[in-house]
Amino acid sequence: MVAINYHPAMLKHGFDMHQVFLSAPGDLEKERDACRTAISDVNAAEAMPSKILLVTVGLTNDGQIAGFRSAVADNVRKSAYYIQVFEDDWGTRNLFRKMFFLATECRDDAALPMQDVVVFLKAAPRETDPEILAFRKELQELPGVRVFHFDKIESLKAQLQQVSSGWVRQIAEASG
Repeated sequence: MVAINYHPAMLKHGFDMHQVFLSAPGDLEKERDACRTAISDVNAAEAMPSKILLVTVGLTNDGQIAGFRSAVADNVRKSAYYIQVFEDDWGTRNLFRKMFFLATECRDDAALPMQDVVVFLKAAPRETDPEILAFRKELQELPGVRVFHFDKIESLKAQLQQVSSGWVRQIAEASG
């Protein structure tokens, strides 16, 4: 698990850091890497010149949710943004579901830093399994959650660059 816990007084670089929790099941490793690349590109082109930094944290494998659930939940609570990449289910023992809904609860709690929860849903045009179709429908109908669809890594990256660019603009505007 990649977790960054920092105390603002310890930082001397002058960047306004905003934690982004990135969640994706292990079978979507390429998509998770594409998300990190997209955010890194936005950091380099837009955020860093404004002394803003989107810091990606998340899991490197699915087992870490169960093994380090408390630490994972703490990282979700400390994050300003939550990205969930899915294709067909909530993962083992529905643990991704629990973290996802924790993120939506954090977003709805004004005392916590969570500002936005977004889902990137990978296309599954030949899917016929009723449980998977119900899962995908449930995601589509969640209130207050933006759902983006992608079929290729390039479209995922492009959409996430737009989303994270919007976050950077909002941060810059809020800080004056």
